[in-house]
Amino acid sequence: MQASQGVAIVTGGSRGIGREVCLLLAKAGHSVIVNYHSNAAAAHEVVAAINETNGKALAVKADATN
Repeated sequence: MQASQGVAIVTGGSRGIGREVCLLLAKAGHSVIVNYHSNAAAAHEVVAAINETNGKALAVKADATN
């Protein structure tokens, strides 16, 4: 496992472009907070994918619209 390059918070990180951004940031050595609004299962899948590659990730439910 490489040293953490910092922490990234990705809003909408559970699907689409946000998901890919989470995976790329983790691959680059960042710890990732996967922010989601309603789809916990998808967010936890992203976290699991990151953790399986020895990355660090956490899913956080939050409404980032305000």
